[in-house]
Amino acid sequence: MRTRPTIALIIAMAIVVNACASGGDAQVDETIRPFSEVQANEFSFENDSTFPGRGIFRVTTTEPMICAIVWGETEALGRFNNSLDMNGTGIVEHDVFLPDAEAGAPYFYRVQGSTADGTLYQSQMMTFTLPATGNGNLGDAMGQHGENLALGASVVDVSSEFSASWAAGNALDDDLATEWSSGGDGDEAFITIDLGSQQDVVGVEFLTRSMANGTATANTFWVVVDDGDRLGPFQAGNPADAKFTPIEFRGQIIRFEIDTSTGGNTGAIEVRVFAPTDSTGAGMGG
Repeated sequence: MRTRPTIALIIAMAIVVNACASGGDAQVDETIRPFSEVQANEFSFENDSTFPGRGIFRVTTTEPMICAIVWGETEALGRFNNSLDMNGTGIVEHDVFLPDAEAGAPYFYRVQGSTADGTLYQSQMMTFTLPATGNGNLGDAMGQHGENLALGASVVDVSSEFSASWAAGNALDDDLATEWSSGGDGDEAFITIDLGSQQDVVGVEFLTRSMANGTATANTFWVVVDDGDRLGPFQAGNPADAKFTPIEFRGQIIRFEIDTSTGGNTGAIEVRVFAPTDSTGAGMGG
């Protein structure tokens, strides 16, 4: 998931980063307070069970803060992530995705942020290592289907979009780093795609987006074909387990409707509509 720092956060972090630009040996500006003064629990790091190759950082603070973790392979750091739950304001429960954090690899990090009175806080330079893990079940099921017809489809309707960065087209680009996020639609979120012509379909997948705290997660979904048959509900998947759903129909306009969810800015990393295989195992379209 992409994270987008707020303007206030960028300003606050720029001040902090300038104060410690020399890495771990830098003198910390005396106007920057130790992060421990606002830290309610220990920093924790874990693998994201729904998304191979992504970690989650968690900490709770004693008062609302705009907060971020700056991390990287060396003390030069270079990566910057914050919780999307902030949405322009301070929070106390900071659950932050760490994209491309490899299990078993050591990383350096600092945690830093600002409270509403403008006080800046920063931790010492420390290290973390995510626990080693297996590759997970990617749920490919390629023997059961051919090509993903959604890659050539277009979005013709969507319940809402959180912003241009979270547009519905992100669910059709075969890129797990981009997502469609609704603007708080919860169970009412939907996306409708046009395959361009009538197609035979043998299965679908709905890879739900989610927040690090578990919100915005779709649990089940419906499939509506050409404004007619409503099929499902089916279980939503994720990048670690796509949950391929075998289902046969012929259609052109396919609407994915979230049935149940944990609420919030629900949406999808990818929606997939699969053609049958031919006798050689190759995908069929048209």
